[in-house]
Amino acid sequence: MSDSSAPWILALVFTPIGLLLGGGMYVHIRRTRGLVRSGARAQGVVSGLEPTQMKGPGSESTITVRTYGDMTAYYPVVTWTTAEGRAMETRWNIARPRERTLAVGTRVEVRYDPANPDRWTLPDESSALWWLFVGVGALFALIGLGFFVGLLFM
Repeated sequence: MSDSSAPWILALVFTPIGLLLGGGMYVHIRRTRGLVRSGARAQGVVSGLEPTQMKGPGSESTITVRTYGDMTAYYPVVTWTTAEGRAMETRWNIARPRERTLAVGTRVEVRYDPANPDRWTLPDESSALWWLFVGVGALFALIGLGFFVGLLFM
């Protein structure tokens, strides 16, 4: 690889990855906010915790987390009923260690799309993680675009 092709490759890698990551997470945030703002409301309860095993570096697992040893994280399972009377048992999409996840029996407010109750969210859950991905995507896009601009003025 010549010295002149490296900036092109970096620009062509960073820019689309950043745009896809940042844009995709931003769309997710907008949809979630739409559900929180105008979705139907239901009261739910955490009916269980679904464990998932996360293994540290060097294990056979494909998921790697920074930890000392193996860790079990838990997805809260939320049971709720739509306004039409349809019983739902859904799994929240973020797994956390037991001490940081919602406890079994915790009452939660659920917001959902009446046309598609499988699209739901917990309005009390933070969107900070998704904003972090938007920020990382924007950073990648700016780095890639910086390489493009640098190439134009070389």
